[in-house]
Amino acid sequence: MKRIPYYLVFGSFIPYLLIFTLPFLPVSGGLKAGLIALFVILGEGMFWIGGIFVGKDVMTNYRQKMNPAKWFKNKNKQG
Repeated sequence: MKRIPYYLVFGSFIPYLLIFTLPFLPVSGGLKAGLIALFVILGEGMFWIGGIFVGKDVMTNYRQKMNPAKWFKNKNKQG
């Protein structure tokens, strides 16, 4: 039971990946638009519900590491 919030946070990217499969489905454009909205809401919901359960410290650390602006900064830079 302790791992479920972590699965929610780290698994929240799956609905976003499913959005990229929608152009290849033989369904109407209206249904595709509805599915995109559903997947975005589902992904965000999973992320924030999991974040509430794992706690503020873990989520802050996770969001800092996932910030693209900090990916290429030199950690050894002095000054």
